[in-house]
Amino acid sequence: MQDKSTARAISYTLLATAFFIGFFNRFAPATFAAPIGNSLGLEATALGGLAAMHFWVYTVMQVPAGLVIDRFGIRLPAALGTLLTGVGAVILSLAQSYSVALLGPLLVGLGMSLVFVAVMKSNAIWFDGRQFGLVTGVTLLIGTLGSIVSEAPARLLLAFTDWRVIFMALGVLTLIVAVLIVLSWRAPAGYSDSMQPAGPAGQNVLRRELWLDVLKSRQLWLLLVAIAGTNGTFYAFAGLWGTHLLSDGYGLSGASASLVLTLALVPYGLCSPLVGKLSDSWRTRKHFIWLSSLLNVAAWLWLLCGPDVGFAASLVCFLVLGLSSGAQVTVAFAAAKESVPAAVAGSAIALVNMGVFLVTAIVQTVYGWLIASAATDGTSVYVMALWLPAGISVLGFVAALGVRETYPEPEAKH
Repeated sequence: MQDKSTARAISYTLLATAFFIGFFNRFAPATFAAPIGNSLGLEATALGGLAAMHFWVYTVMQVPAGLVIDRFGIRLPAALGTLLTGVGAVILSLAQSYSVALLGPLLVGLGMSLVFVAVMKSNAIWFDGRQFGLVTGVTLLIGTLGSIVSEAPARLLLAFTDWRVIFMALGVLTLIVAVLIVLSWRAPAGYSDSMQPAGPAGQNVLRRELWLDVLKSRQLWLLLVAIAGTNGTFYAFAGLWGTHLLSDGYGLSGASASLVLTLALVPYGLCSPLVGKLSDSWRTRKHFIWLSSLLNVAAWLWLLCGPDVGFAASLVCFLVLGLSSGAQVTVAFAAAKESVPAAVAGSAIALVNMGVFLVTAIVQTVYGWLIASAATDGTSVYVMALWLPAGISVLGFVAALGVRETYPEPEAKH
């Protein structure tokens, strides 16, 4: 019989590994865009659609995934999500046409929607409120390491092997993790991780009311718009268009553009546990949310309007984008959890997270369309089209100003 600390460590490690793999899949199109495009004969609009497919599916599935996890437990949905992610990577590695290739990120988006909610719900039941901010930050750091590996390190791998081999190996590894989750993930003592019984009619009505309260919560919708303005715009460029913007728009070399994006992911990951800990220690969520949105707006406006944006200026701007996005998402998830009853925490976090990927999908698709359809010079259009992420970032800042404080009062702690 495993003791509590061992069971928690094994359970956390398995889901964090699946989370790591998901982030690699999420940001890989930025690195593999050229070889995938050349292999399948895709242009900018099609590449944008391929990368955005993951985010569209992920967005649509966030609320259903939250309901599934809250209703059926964590272990089996997490394993299913990891399985679908692995199958999606394998299909992409074997694809010979655009239509088949689209099925890969579709399955990855479907699978990772379950994995994300499972990770956050597992953290919520294994760690108390005073630790949740820090643990969420560490989890996001692990995910960010996956995205960092998908940038410059993955580009180095392409010098030695084909992109299809990389995705096939990733898919097989993911399938192994899915099996391990089924066999080894455990819930803490006293928590029933299984399908909830139907129960009396009154209990079912109460459950439905709680879910409806999640959808009607003004606080959750404000959080959704706030992190969509930071993380949604950042993901769209870190995951696809950043290299094109920096190389085609600002004249950086491919290596320099890749370096900027890789370095931008470092503060995104490293600041997550730090800000989570500071938020727990300073007993505030909203002030971090406000400041993060403000910094994000400043960085996008500088990229859009600033003079002489070269390597140094673009590096600083993307570092700020990574820092502000990582800092905000950590406390936003904590605020979402603290805004609703524990029984629907998974649904609340999923709803807030939905905004990030909806905006990512929109920006990746529309930005590609703007570039492809522009009648102006091909270089300047990459910069001119930045009004799209900049405007969304401003909307996120406005929403952030309306977020209320949620940090648990001392008497509410356990």
